[in-house]
Amino acid sequence: MMQFYVLSILANIFAGLALSVEYLGEKVAPLSSLKEFFSSKSVRVGAGSVAAIIGFLKLLIRSTAGEVPLVGDFLPALAGLSMGAVLLFDVYKDRTKLSEETITNIEKSVLTYRVPLGLGGIAIGLLHFLLPGALFL
Repeated sequence: MMQFYVLSILANIFAGLALSVEYLGEKVAPLSSLKEFFSSKSVRVGAGSVAAIIGFLKLLIRSTAGEVPLVGDFLPALAGLSMGAVLLFDVYKDRTKLSEETITNIEKSVLTYRVPLGLGGIAIGLLHFLLPGALFL
C-alpha cells in the first residue's frame, strides 16, 4: 500500500514540524511564518492524532510487499507514536486529572526534548522517503 507509505512520511514530517517550528523559525527565516499556523490547538491535535494513528497502524501493516514485517517500518512507526503522544499531551495537559506534580515531572522529562524529537521525526520522514527499502526505515 503505497498510499500508507506516503501518509507515514507526511505524518512524520508534519508532526515533526509541529514540534520544532519555534526552533526552526529562528534558524530558517521562511519557516517563521509557520509558527502561527502550528500554534493553533486544532492543528496540533490533528497532527498528533494522525501521527499516532499512522504510527500504530505502521506497526501492523506493511507499506510494500517486499518489506520485512514489523522491522521494515519500525523507526517511522516509533517516531509517529512518540510525536503523536507528545503533541497530544502538550495540548491536553491542562484538561487532565493528573496531579500538578505529575504533570510537571512529565513536562520536565518529555516536553524538554520536544525540538530534538521533532527534528528526528522530520529526518526519519525524509530518510524513509529517500530510502524506501532500507531495513528499519
